[in-house]
Amino acid sequence: MNSSRSPEYVFICAIIALIGFGTLVMYSAGAFTATMKFQNYAHYLIKHVKWLMLGGGLYFVASRFKYKNLKFMLPGIIGITWLIMILAFILNPTNKPSRTLIIAGQNWVTTSDVARIMLIIYTAYFLDKYQREISDWKFLLKNYSPIVGITLLIILRQPDLSSTFIIGLIIFTMLAIGGVSSRYLTIIATIAIFALSLKIVTSTYQMDRLMTWVESTENNKDQQQSASLLAMGSGEVLGKGPGSSSLKNGHLPAAHTDFILAILGEEYGFVGVLVLFMLFGIIFHNGIRILQIAPDRFGLFLALGIILNVIFYFLINVAYVIGFAPNTGLTMPFVSYGGSNTIFTLGAVGLLMSIAREASHGSTTYQKRMINV
Repeated sequence: MNSSRSPEYVFICAIIALIGFGTLVMYSAGAFTATMKFQNYAHYLIKHVKWLMLGGGLYFVASRFKYKNLKFMLPGIIGITWLIMILAFILNPTNKPSRTLIIAGQNWVTTSDVARIMLIIYTAYFLDKYQREISDWKFLLKNYSPIVGITLLIILRQPDLSSTFIIGLIIFTMLAIGGVSSRYLTIIATIAIFALSLKIVTSTYQMDRLMTWVESTENNKDQQQSASLLAMGSGEVLGKGPGSSSLKNGHLPAAHTDFILAILGEEYGFVGVLVLFMLFGIIFHNGIRILQIAPDRFGLFLALGIILNVIFYFLINVAYVIGFAPNTGLTMPFVSYGGSNTIFTLGAVGLLMSIAREASHGSTTYQKRMINV
């Protein structure tokens, strides 16, 4: 850390505060379900702490890793990612498409989490290496689209529509900010809308979920979102107090994962939700400051993808909890109970710190650019 005022220092402090606050809320939200399913009220807390420790280890390694070496390792990263995704299909004991790599009956990793980080690295690499060619939509279709398209189609086939959507959104935003051909963006946006629409209309489950959300504004048909809004509203300004939620006791499924914001709102009220938004705001602001001091174009876009990853997951989770979007099942970073998402997001944050550390090595340039941030 360059100083207590450096963006990386403030960023990490906000992450630590968010993890601490989130762990406290997650423990409360999952205690009832853990007791009912495992006869151990601390079951989810223990597993969550283990994942945080693994994520912390990955963060430590990534933060000291020279991120520029990722460019040379990229073919291997892509190959390993695809291998993991294919093995998830082959080793699934139900002989059906699977979102998770299962070995010896144990869930090892959610494959979309691996693919998400791989595609962020790949897109940053492409925007850096082919800076002069990104205005050529035909070049992009031929040289960039195949790897991204194959990866997203595998995720969609699992089936995991929500992860396909948010990963596609992260990549699309990176490309748009990177200045790629507007015609190319229009083409891939059209293809994406068609593919996602086709997936929804051909899937009874996805169509039911969408129609439930559409109709819920009139008759409160979506019981999860209705219970979520009730929980948040009952918290009022200061909340009922830690551990005092009543909706978590079997009335709100996925209280410790998808709908953890509702429990936070019930127990900590408007003030607690405001603190949560402030922490994510600090993370976003200082993430952008790190992006601005990135020592090269690859680091800039890698940092951008990592920041978008955290913020988009947060915003989409909030959107469906308060009824602004259909339930996607996407967790809130560093707050919700979730294994590989927590581990790989912490690893990505480590890469962000590696970018900041590399920038700080050029101390004179670093100080000058910091003044302008």
